[in-house]
Amino acid sequence: MDGFLSSVRAAWQHLVDTGHVDETVVRPEVAQSWLRCRGLGIDPRAPKLPVMLDARRLAAVREENRILIETALPFMEFLRTAVKGTGFILVLTERSGVVLEVFGDEDILAMARDNNYVPGCSRAEEVAGTNAISLALIEKRPVQLTGAEHWNVRHHLWTCAAAPVFSPEGMLLGAVTLSGETTRAHRHTLGMVISAAEAIRERLREREMAEEKRGSDVLLASVLGSISEAIITIDAAGMVTHINPAACKSLAVTAGEIQGKPFVRLFPSQPELAQLLPVRGDNAAFEVSSERPGGRGHFVITPYVMYANEAVTGAILALRERREFLNEVREFSGFNAVFTFDDILGESPALLRQIELARTAARQNTRILILGETGTGKELFAQSIHNCSPRRSGPFVALNCAAIPRELMESEIFGYRSGAFTGARKGGQVGKLELADGGTIFLDEINQMPLDLQSKLLRALQEGTITRLGDTRPIRIDVRVIAAANEDLYGKSRTGEFRQDLYYRLSVVELALPPLRERGDDIALIARHLLDTLGEKIDKPALSLSPPAIELLRQYPWPGNVRELENVLEMGAIMAEGSIIEPAHVAYRMRETQRREAPLPVAPAATQAPPAADVRSMRDIELELIRSAIEEFNGNVDLVGRKLGLSRATVYRRMQQHGIVKQVTVK
Repeated sequence: MDGFLSSVRAAWQHLVDTGHVDETVVRPEVAQSWLRCRGLGIDPRAPKLPVMLDARRLAAVREENRILIETALPFMEFLRTAVKGTGFILVLTERSGVVLEVFGDEDILAMARDNNYVPGCSRAEEVAGTNAISLALIEKRPVQLTGAEHWNVRHHLWTCAAAPVFSPEGMLLGAVTLSGETTRAHRHTLGMVISAAEAIRERLREREMAEEKRGSDVLLASVLGSISEAIITIDAAGMVTHINPAACKSLAVTAGEIQGKPFVRLFPSQPELAQLLPVRGDNAAFEVSSERPGGRGHFVITPYVMYANEAVTGAILALRERREFLNEVREFSGFNAVFTFDDILGESPALLRQIELARTAARQNTRILILGETGTGKELFAQSIHNCSPRRSGPFVALNCAAIPRELMESEIFGYRSGAFTGARKGGQVGKLELADGGTIFLDEINQMPLDLQSKLLRALQEGTITRLGDTRPIRIDVRVIAAANEDLYGKSRTGEFRQDLYYRLSVVELALPPLRERGDDIALIARHLLDTLGEKIDKPALSLSPPAIELLRQYPWPGNVRELENVLEMGAIMAEGSIIEPAHVAYRMRETQRREAPLPVAPAATQAPPAADVRSMRDIELELIRSAIEEFNGNVDLVGRKLGLSRATVYRRMQQHGIVKQVTVK
């Protein structure tokens, strides 16, 4: 060491005297610094440097570097302890070389003060000449200088090791330096300041991350607080990180009670939620329940799982009251009634009596049974009843019992829990009774419901609760039931084909809808209404029926009721060349129906079809129309055909088939 120090001192002296540097002895970075100092005219034998900053200006610089000082102080304290009693001082400077902090033993601090090596002084190269601090800041790498490697002769008694401090983004912030007497120079000194500088940078990174997280937390808390929907956020371990005021209100908790605690504490009756994220790697909604003042609350949670590098990092949990969630499902699924009593067309006394009874019953929260043949408008009545009732703002859910396979009917009506059976949907399924909560359920063709399921429905109606398949927890529901059947349900209950107790439970009010054949005066009214809609469908505006066609419709028995009438009219509209539908255009479809001799459905007791002897065949109706037209036009076949919508050849053929031998004329 002594030989090295002597060689460097000689090189320093040679430079001072001649202006030339022996770079075989002096390190290049030191030699370049010496030359810069000589070029700037810095006196290598100058007395001690003055303190550059007064107290006010130093305070301002310290404030600018407050984060650096706060972050570095713990490490400076540690290093001071490590070098205590060794004669070293520890210095922190900012990026331009101004000393911010000085730590050390009193004797070495006194030596430093004698050289004005104190807070507020500058160790910039253009001020103090070559020194470890300035060189570390210029080179932006650790530097250790000993003895005459310093430019100023007053610093030749010192050995200094300095390491630059960088921000996490790589910006130069300052330097950490250990300085002591030259005789105490040690190679480990540089390693200590390098470690300190790296530790300060890492702590700055952690501080930035913490600040970013605090900022994110504040922003997230602000955003969540402004959202009306109840939101909870959890980390990958299932710990609650945030809960907004809406969620606190729904669950009757405070943020302080639950933040930082396991999510499962909110729902202690469901311990499986402790493994919420490991088990549920999807966004499927699930149900939870929680005790709160006023009773148990039922909620649906939709998780939005968050990932980073394909690993689950947490989740945002949207919490909704079960009824609110079901209302959204109903809205998107179209569970609502669109028809009212004003949409029911007809003026026949039999129909008007049933409408009046239905209006009266609608205002009460009573069950209604609607009986009638297929196509008589049972669902139209059910929707009208719902829209006339106090439940009009609630859902209207329709279920056709004949359209669902027997093995799926129970799950369709009552719903099921996830995993209840093979093929069950993940997350389970809400049943139709539950979807109708607060509103009306319409069970069409209830006569097709299996007996074992009838007993479960009866219990649900009696207790006001349902239990999903695979579950044990009952769910309370408030549902009005309107049932319908196209058979004599009372008769079936007498023969054991339908539960008698369920029949009486359903038929508090019983409506019997008359078939179309008993509403002769309404046929023309309904037909005109159907033609208005039909004209738009097939692009034939202003469709109408000729008087003979209307008469033909009135005399037909309509086994398929309004649905059959609609089909016949559409067929007639398609066949008609113009906008007027004649008997021949509608008769074809009617003849086909009678030719197949499809038996009429058995009507309910109150709406039995008239005896077969009272129903005329299509042959009788057609024969009467042809004879009437021949008499009207005195046997003019052209006029007869024009009125009936038939060609002359067809008129002759029909006359021959019916045995009409009246004299006719040809014009």
